[in-house]
Amino acid sequence: MSNEGIEPSKIKARRFAQAVPSASSSLKARKQQVVRDALSVAAEELFLKQGFDETTVEQIALTAGVSRRTFFRYYESKEDVMVERSDRLGEMLLTELSERPIDEPPLLAIRNALVSAVESSLADRDLVRYVIRVLRETSSLRRAIMERRNRIEERICALMAQRLGAADNDNTPMLLAFITRALHDTAFNAWYDHETNDIEGLVDDLVNRLSSIVSDMPGKYPRVRN
Repeated sequence: MSNEGIEPSKIKARRFAQAVPSASSSLKARKQQVVRDALSVAAEELFLKQGFDETTVEQIALTAGVSRRTFFRYYESKEDVMVERSDRLGEMLLTELSERPIDEPPLLAIRNALVSAVESSLADRDLVRYVIRVLRETSSLRRAIMERRNRIEERICALMAQRLGAADNDNTPMLLAFITRALHDTAFNAWYDHETNDIEGLVDDLVNRLSSIVSDMPGKYPRVRN
């Protein structure tokens, strides 16, 4: 449709209105999120109460007050609920890292982001403890979560490349992303094994161990092959 003969202010108003979601679509999205949250909470409660393997999709749907068919509109399986929970931990780390000052050295930024992310994630310690235990015991679930964590690692790599202003052929962002995810996973496993409340001390110990290992490397490396 031509805008000829229409006042500019009205054209802008129309374009702005077209850009804003309608009330009905916004309400629908909120309702969908309510259902998704209800399913997630129900699943987590049942996992803690009776175990992951013993919990069925039907039980999750019943506890959330929806049908089995509705469950599959939001999740592909009960494993998918657990994977989503793990995704939240990764998103929390990514958010903390993105908020670190741009002039902060990379490893210090990683350390500070880890402390905040792990502390926040442990708000529900019983659930985190259970998720770690199930991951250790269930190989299929572990594989599914590893696939999603690889995506988080790719996003951390992109964030590091932006922070460093790295060239396309610079492998530093990829290396830092791998270190970040490794420290993140190790921090949770170390917490699970030792149940410490000193998260900052736990993270510092891991970073210091990493620094110590790197400092032991010689300045020049002998060639493996002549």
